[in-house]
Amino acid sequence: MNGRSRPALAWRLAGAAALLAMVVSCGQPGTGQNTDVSLESAKSKVMSSEQEILGLLPDHAVLSTFAHDTSSLMPCTDGERWKWTGDAVAEVGAGVDRDATLDEVVELMQARDGWTVKDGAAPDGARRIDLLHTDGTHLFVFFVDGPESLRVEGYSACFDFPEYEYGEKY
Repeated sequence: MNGRSRPALAWRLAGAAALLAMVVSCGQPGTGQNTDVSLESAKSKVMSSEQEILGLLPDHAVLSTFAHDTSSLMPCTDGERWKWTGDAVAEVGAGVDRDATLDEVVELMQARDGWTVKDGAAPDGARRIDLLHTDGTHLFVFFVDGPESLRVEGYSACFDFPEYEYGEKY
């Protein structure tokens, strides 16, 4: 494998690991099965949380940012409701203190009502912060290499959306 394909593979593996964690966690407590949430409010909460976390990075360290503002929906475990999935990425320059940044994420979210914070590791062993809100919003925060980036991935609380057709993006 040449050096240029390793970063792409690392991105795919990180994304696959995060997606697997999201799917596995769907049946866990905090999945928002008893909430009255709309698509718009669920999406807004995920996207604003992603941006707030990326905002912890020093401005001078951020080379670029990207966030998906549309996505397909993911079914909830009850099979009748949906979750909005999203991700945001900030490419950073060399020298960003990964642990200090992730420590800031832990501190910020532990101070918020309704959030459970788990400071752990992704399947590849890299440090990953797992954020679960009592409404079911679930975020994963971690750094990846090639290019060095802070990623925030996750999904919203469950919401009713009977008109959803698989594959449509919102």
